[in-house]
Amino acid sequence: MQPGLLNLVYIIGRKQPSGIALLGTAFAVGKQRIATTAHVAGATDKDLVMIVPRGDIGSYQDTTDNSVQTVDVSIAEYDPIKDIAILSFDGKIKFSQLSHTLGSIDETPVGTEIFTLGYPHADHGRMVLTYQRSDVGARILLGSQGIKTKHMVLNSQARPGQSGSPIFNLAGNKVIAMLIGSYAPGGGGGISLVGVDPATLHQTTHAISAEYIGELLR
Repeated sequence: MQPGLLNLVYIIGRKQPSGIALLGTAFAVGKQRIATTAHVAGATDKDLVMIVPRGDIGSYQDTTDNSVQTVDVSIAEYDPIKDIAILSFDGKIKFSQLSHTLGSIDETPVGTEIFTLGYPHADHGRMVLTYQRSDVGARILLGSQGIKTKHMVLNSQARPGQSGSPIFNLAGNKVIAMLIGSYAPGGGGGISLVGVDPATLHQTTHAISAEYIGELLR
């Protein structure tokens, strides 16, 4: 894994009177640009922030430390059909050179091993950057409003907070997809057990091809 990747994955949150509500994951895609899902960012960038990474994934991450440094972000591009948002920011963080490029699901046949970096359970205030390995279970075309897009199914179970996570090839030098979330027909099972929707407890996580992120950056 490229060492520089660990400082290019962020949590997206929104300022509220009681503090910052953590929403999901984002990652660097260009000069002062980060990508996440449209459903994480929402349709408005009012009070939207990204949290500056701290520490090192190779050391202990202190879950008792709730202090954060934030940077205000705004929506630069927004595609609710493909569920992609490109966010921009000024000031505190500058990407000198990305250690990864954007690829495509075309490069990852079924059975290909991949890894993700994200923040599972961020919706519960958990800020733990987590590395997970998986493989490609299927490549599919999904349709929305007459538009077909390339997705893949990961043999892994995603949790809230991981939406927007980059999915890398094993070399770590290319993002080939972005995690969207668990397959939940009809939006879920309609019930919740201790805050968990049983309809999402399976190993069929969907991700959209990173090529569509590249198209929004042009």
